[in-house]
Amino acid sequence: MSRRVLFILGLSLAACTAGWADVPTGASVAKSVTPVDLEIQIKGQFKGRLLVKKILAPVSMNLEKLQDFPEDPSQKILLDPLPISQSAEFNARGEIKGHAPFVPWIPAIPEPPFLRLVPPKQDPKAPPLQSWMFEVLNPQGETIFRQRGTNGLPDEFIWEGKDSEKGFAVVDRLYSAQLTLLDADQKATVITGNSIVLPAVLYGSSESQTVEFSLSRLFVKDKADISPEGVLLMAKFCERIRELGLTKTHLRIAGEDAALSAQREAALAEALEKALVLVPGSVEHDHMASGTRGEIAIFWIKTGGSR
Repeated sequence: MSRRVLFILGLSLAACTAGWADVPTGASVAKSVTPVDLEIQIKGQFKGRLLVKKILAPVSMNLEKLQDFPEDPSQKILLDPLPISQSAEFNARGEIKGHAPFVPWIPAIPEPPFLRLVPPKQDPKAPPLQSWMFEVLNPQGETIFRQRGTNGLPDEFIWEGKDSEKGFAVVDRLYSAQLTLLDADQKATVITGNSIVLPAVLYGSSESQTVEFSLSRLFVKDKADISPEGVLLMAKFCERIRELGLTKTHLRIAGEDAALSAQREAALAEALEKALVLVPGSVEHDHMASGTRGEIAIFWIKTGGSR
């Protein structure tokens, strides 16, 4: 209620009081009171509702035009997707045992299959395929593995590491894949696949595995000091041992210099025991002359219980 209304009411009450004051006590009231007009003003605020809608910006993105935009040839982000190598390194980790460090930027130890080749799709208008031949070549271009077929092409060719010269894939050796297709017109088409040089190889079963490392990668040349690359390789190897559950580990150095091999095996065993927090002497080790598989460090590991 506004101040003006209160002031008018106050005057009206004062006038009424004054009129009653003139009447003696006990006398009858004969005088009438004239009614007073009251004026009341009420003020308020109206609160309405606002409907807010999400306005979509009229912007469209044309990927083809973005791709045609001049860019540095070395940074074709939209044209060439970034490769994520070693995806199995992440997918294969079902659990973490203990306080095991995880270094995803270090490539995993290579294990079969070592090479893959996806054949091209056949043109329906081309002559039918008569036969095919998948080969793995050594550095001299000689075939060390061959697979033939006369039926349709498989979805993928893989090389599990069989080597007719060495028996199995060896480290620090170049291997190349090649596919030859022969159609009904006796026309041969040669498809070159990927090539690979293995710094290490891993093979065996789930209970017993053999891991071979190149000595030229593990150690500084002509020294028993572990190289920076060797530190990374050993970190990945220790990570593998933690995942499997260490029970027994045996190390053997196969090299030309017997005295240097003895120093290297001792240095490597000590580094492993420190990295794996093992009691000194837990890693058995010896050395021998290098054979057909070259100068390598060989690890035999077994799983299935405590040492």
